[in-house]
Amino acid sequence: MFSLFQGNTEDKLKALKITEELADKSTLSILRKGLRDMSPEVVKISAFLIRKFN
Repeated sequence: MFSLFQGNTEDKLKALKITEELADKSTLSILRKGLRDMSPEVVKISAFLIRKFN
């Protein structure tokens, strides 16, 4: 999952799908990186998923 997030936008979206399924706090580092991504879609999904932990 961490290596997927190093790839292109499509790979990052796959990694985010995995983080959604895991729903574990260990994925917060990936979600935080997603908030700073260049892709608006990655940022949007990361923000949505990170809100579940608040």
